[in-house]
Amino acid sequence: MSKVTGIRAQRSRMKRLTTAVQEEVADAIAETLDEVHAAGLAQLDAMVTRRTGRLRRYYRKSFRRGKLEGLVGYISAKARDEAFYARFVHDGTEDMAARPWHDTAIEEVAPDHAGRMQRAAPSSLARTGGGRARRVD
Repeated sequence: MSKVTGIRAQRSRMKRLTTAVQEEVADAIAETLDEVHAAGLAQLDAMVTRRTGRLRRYYRKSFRRGKLEGLVGYISAKARDEAFYARFVHDGTEDMAARPWHDTAIEEVAPDHAGRMQRAAPSSLARTGGGRARRVD
């Protein structure tokens, strides 16, 4: 019976690699959140003519580095209550055309985000399903 050696060292190396990749991915997600938030505010200023300040004040971003989770928009319950009419401005009504500032901001930043995430993860970890990495559009 042969004895396998070096398992602890290999596990330690993999844990360090995973942590480094997660940090790069977290930085890329944070950068994307900043860009989406800034673009959303710029689109909001360009599309909305009547300014009360409520839409802009509660349009925020939140990032949880540990969970690699980011949100942009009206995230808190107070923000959703205070900016209740935001969805009517964004999606439109029977009498008012839609002004989708948030969707426009996401579409504007999406190509940069895809490239950023591909650079953040090494190609060996980015593959799924084995074999050669395929580009999915």
